[in-house]
Amino acid sequence: MAKKPKRKTLSDELRDAVEKSGLTRYAIWQETGIDQGTMSKFMAGARGLSLESIDKLADLLGLHVVTDAELPRPKGRS
Repeated sequence: MAKKPKRKTLSDELRDAVEKSGLTRYAIWQETGIDQGTMSKFMAGARGLSLESIDKLADLLGLHVVTDAELPRPKGRS
């Protein structure tokens, strides 16, 4: 049986979204109040973010969580 591919963590997804946004750490700080040093450490994988910071960052980037149950299923699969 084939192994399922490992899913990216929520932190990894958030880092990807920040990188794709093109926003600078300065711009993120200005919009969210999340310290630039905190963002630098988060982006380097050296630390996490508080839930409050995650909420602010997700709001800025227009992100929301979708569960597997909410995803459309391909036809012919249950």
